[in-house]
Amino acid sequence: MMSEKKSAHLIKVGEEFEPLEFLVTPEMNQQYLYAEEDFHPRYIEASPEGPPLVHPGILYNMSNNTRSPSFYLPPGWSEVHAAEETEFINPARVGKKIRVTWKVIEAFEKRGKPWHVLDILIVDEDGVQIMRRIMTNTFASLSL
Repeated sequence: MMSEKKSAHLIKVGEEFEPLEFLVTPEMNQQYLYAEEDFHPRYIEASPEGPPLVHPGILYNMSNNTRSPSFYLPPGWSEVHAAEETEFINPARVGKKIRVTWKVIEAFEKRGKPWHVLDILIVDEDGVQIMRRIMTNTFASLSL
C-alpha cells in the first residue's frame, strides 16, 4: 500500500492504492435502483439465500480506482479507462460491508503515454470474493 501521496500515473508495478470500505445500506442500493430505473425484486426483496442483492452497477462505480482514498492526479492530468475484464464470482448482499483493493500488475509506455493494468478485487466483510476486474488505464497530460 502507498504510504505517501503519489500521482496515480507514477505508481509502480506491485504498488497498491489505499483500499476502500463501504457499507451497502438498503437506502444506498435503492437510490441506485431509482437512478437506473431497475426495480427487479432481487435488488429489493430478501430471498431464501439472504438479503437483497447489491446492484452490480454499484460495484462497478465503487471499484473504479478513482474511488480509492489515495487516488491523486495533479492538475492537468487525467486518467482514461481503456479496457477491462470483469468476473462476477458471488453476489454481494445489502447490509454487508464491502472492501475494494487495487494493485498495479503491469505498467508500460505506449504512444508516449503511461499505461497501467490494475487487479481490482471486491470482497465482503466475511472475506467472500464478490468481483474481480482487470482494468487497463492510460493517462493524459495537457503537456504531453
